[in-house]
Amino acid sequence: MPRNFSLQPERKSRMTGIPSNIKARTSSVGPQEQKPVNREVKSKANITKMIGSLIQFLETTDYSNSLSPKILHSPNSKEIFSIFEHLVRQVEPSFRIENDGIKAEEVCLNYLKILGYPNILSKHHLLAPGAPQAWNSVLAAFDWFREETENANDAINFSVFRYDDDQDTEEEPLNKIIFQLKSVIFKRRREGFDIFPSDIEDYRCRINRVLNAPSEDDMKKLYDRLNEVDKEMNSINNVDDEERSLRIQLAETESSLKSLDENLRDHESQIANLKSLDEERTKVLKELELKNKEAEQQLVTVRAKVKEQEDAGYGRLAQEYIMLRERVDARLQAKDDLIKQVEQKELDYTRSEGTIAPTLDAYNRLVGSLRKPPFSQITKSCNLEVCTYRKGFDIAKQLPLLVQNVKACVEQLTLALTSKEQRLSELVERLETLQSSINSSELPGVQAKLDEVKIDLAKLDELLAEEYSAHAKAEEEYINLCSHRAKELEQLKKQLTDDEQRQTELSGKLEEIIQERIKITSYIENISQQLSVFVPYIESYFKTKESANRTWQMHINILREEVQSAARRIENKVRKALEENSLSE
Repeated sequence: MPRNFSLQPERKSRMTGIPSNIKARTSSVGPQEQKPVNREVKSKANITKMIGSLIQFLETTDYSNSLSPKILHSPNSKEIFSIFEHLVRQVEPSFRIENDGIKAEEVCLNYLKILGYPNILSKHHLLAPGAPQAWNSVLAAFDWFREETENANDAINFSVFRYDDDQDTEEEPLNKIIFQLKSVIFKRRREGFDIFPSDIEDYRCRINRVLNAPSEDDMKKLYDRLNEVDKEMNSINNVDDEERSLRIQLAETESSLKSLDENLRDHESQIANLKSLDEERTKVLKELELKNKEAEQQLVTVRAKVKEQEDAGYGRLAQEYIMLRERVDARLQAKDDLIKQVEQKELDYTRSEGTIAPTLDAYNRLVGSLRKPPFSQITKSCNLEVCTYRKGFDIAKQLPLLVQNVKACVEQLTLALTSKEQRLSELVERLETLQSSINSSELPGVQAKLDEVKIDLAKLDELLAEEYSAHAKAEEEYINLCSHRAKELEQLKKQLTDDEQRQTELSGKLEEIIQERIKITSYIENISQQLSVFVPYIESYFKTKESANRTWQMHINILREEVQSAARRIENKVRKALEENSLSE
């Protein structure tokens, strides 16, 4: 197989684009002055033969592009330049056909002229290979270049390499082995890969045969001897490993004891927290039971009052009152619906302009509820109006005014309620006196008074209806509160049972931890007793270790001297071979 030259790339000439080492080595490829060589470029058989030789040469030298006789019978200029670059790189690996300021066809012609090509080749043949007889001339130049390269490689293979002074002529020359190794390394690195380990092993065996280096069996014996010594040292070091393992076990037991102590402290703190929570929950349960009893007593009194009021019916007046009350309720309901719609429109309008604060929403709801007929006069007198939270709303100034108005309204409402209650008691007394007077005597003015009493009774019934509605709401709220408290009581009972179960589990875990701690203390005592017995063995081990180290050091020194002497012999032979190789180059 033809071999590439592994020379370092040098600076190229600006005028020709050709490396200086090519100019210095033209004699190795072809003579400087040669007569024109007549090659039959018109014969098809000769052209086919040249194409086959060129394809074989390109394949053996690892040409990267695709090859076939069909392609080489009619190639383009790009393929011609690629083949020429590959051919030149067999002589100069650093060659590149692309050069600043110089055309590719000029570079090709300059190289052929310097390498001593005897025939004349035109630029048009390289640029237009499809022209008649153009490709034949280029193919003849390529065939000449291939033939000269093969001749130079054959001459190098038979003349460059010399034998070593003390080397047998039947063996392979050492310089040749080293040169082949360098060429293989250069070729693999030029392709972007590393050399294969099998190739390295092959060249190493060839060099060892030439230099009479120690064989693999000798090296294997030395390595076996070293392994035996290492085994002896490892057997001695096993006692150290046992001591380290025991120390590690002691450290692990101490760390586990510390962790168990920390867990014990954590469990004790958790138990104290659970006890405090248990006491707080018992207090809360007692308070809830007292509240439930008070609520039940209030419910009994309210139900008794309601039953008394239901038993003291009013007859026909009550029926008329119910009819009138239904009409009034219907109208009031319609009025409330209208008021709610108006308030909703106002709230929608205010929300479209800006957000309303939660306090103003509560205030607006209060104003809407107080606009009903019984309290409308109070709202007007207290200047209670719906307030919106706009950009001009001043919280520092307007909120205190709103609070004052609400407080004044509350005071007036309490006064009105007390006056109504007094009025109601007076009317009840008057009704009783009138009823007794009607039963005792028949006076002409009784009918008029009776009408007045009916009117008062109607007003009184209105107040009673309002009280009924308020009482119903209060009863519903009380029932909801009782159900909520009952649910909370059930949840607290469940939590109490869960805490009791957790307390029992923690107490069981605490007992297990105490038992484990007792076991660990006993285990540590046993280990301390065993260590007290093991101390004399450790002392004897250290003595044997020192003696073994001394013997091992003696064996190592002997082996080191043998290896150094063998290395000196190999270095001397390699140095001689490299010097001769450098002189030959």
